[in-house]
Amino acid sequence: MIRLLPLLLLSGTAFATSVVESPLVVAARAHLQDHLHQIRPDVERFELTLVGHPPAISGSAVVSANAVHGNVLSPRSCVWIQASGSVPVWFSVKAYRKVWVSQRNRGARDSVEAGDFTIEERDVAPLGSVPLALDTDVARMRTRHVISAGRVVLKEDLEEIPQVLRGQEVTVEVKHGAVEIETSAVALREARLGEAVTLQNPTSHMTYAARVVGQGRVAVIQ
Repeated sequence: MIRLLPLLLLSGTAFATSVVESPLVVAARAHLQDHLHQIRPDVERFELTLVGHPPAISGSAVVSANAVHGNVLSPRSCVWIQASGSVPVWFSVKAYRKVWVSQRNRGARDSVEAGDFTIEERDVAPLGSVPLALDTDVARMRTRHVISAGRVVLKEDLEEIPQVLRGQEVTVEVKHGAVEIETSAVALREARLGEAVTLQNPTSHMTYAARVVGQGRVAVIQ
């Protein structure tokens, strides 16, 4: 029985050619498309175009396809078919879905809002990563690095803004037995919920440690 070996998502250079496709190539495309839909259900439609001149092959196929790069797509996918020998069949891959697109250049650690982006349909196969989900609430997020205008926004491009930022004046909770007071201090670095942060007393300039307990709030570590 002829069977397709596991799918290899590899880079390659090939040129689309008009050919009469064998039933096995047609079956390979169908199975590849099913596989891509399984690993990337966020993609609305795939376009798979045969490239090159695969050898003449015939017969039926039982396909087993497994991605070797998780859910990251490639603009070229090679499917190996085992017939009288191993036969490579290349497809160019285009994967269209709606994505966030930056409307302007943004610097590293810039805060963002929904109005900074438009939603467009793009081919995401060449991106090498997964786009940011459309239902993401960006109200409390910032850029991790520079993002240029027209760029598709990826999951790793944005991050949640820390609850405490460097140079921010924060509310400090101090508990000693039954006594509880609040004061203020300046954070010397940024920190997220549950993390320790070094503070400076704005009057005495003494430094001490506290733990982030909320938005702009810390508690002195006892």
